[in-house]
Amino acid sequence: DIKTLYDLGAPDTGRIAVEQIYSDYRKGPRARLDSLSYLALKDLKVIDLDTARELTVVRERGAQFAALDVPIVGDRQSAHLKITGTLAAPGYTLVGGELVFQRTLKGLRNTVVLPAGWEVSAVSQSGTIGTDRSGRAFVSLINLNAENNYKITIRAKRGA
Repeated sequence: DIKTLYDLGAPDTGRIAVEQIYSDYRKGPRARLDSLSYLALKDLKVIDLDTARELTVVRERGAQFAALDVPIVGDRQSAHLKITGTLAAPGYTLVGGELVFQRTLKGLRNTVVLPAGWEVSAVSQSGTIGTDRSGRAFVSLINLNAENNYKITIRAKRGA
């Protein structure tokens, strides 16, 4: 049940604020942060949404883990986590005055929010296009393929 939000900064910066929310059910005193293998986040924060506490992240043998306040010991337990940080992505650029976001997305639900003043002109996958409360355009995608990943290209132009 992974839900990821990509909040695009100004296209000339290539910076993206990322927020990912998911539940981890694997037993133990820590949660393995699998998504950090494909999201090289700067300013990383991991919040336990059940306690609202920031968790300590440790790196071990190339993987990253968050130490849980309450270890998962039973089949009916889980940790509800929120990972946030900033991503500098080479697949997010300006090409001839057009915003281009190109990335392989993973997880069930992904939403890409465009910078203020930009309108979606093309999306390479089926998705829902809308506008949030602040007037920013977004594309919401649901991944139903068995591979758990898909490549997306979103193009946008400046609004009127």
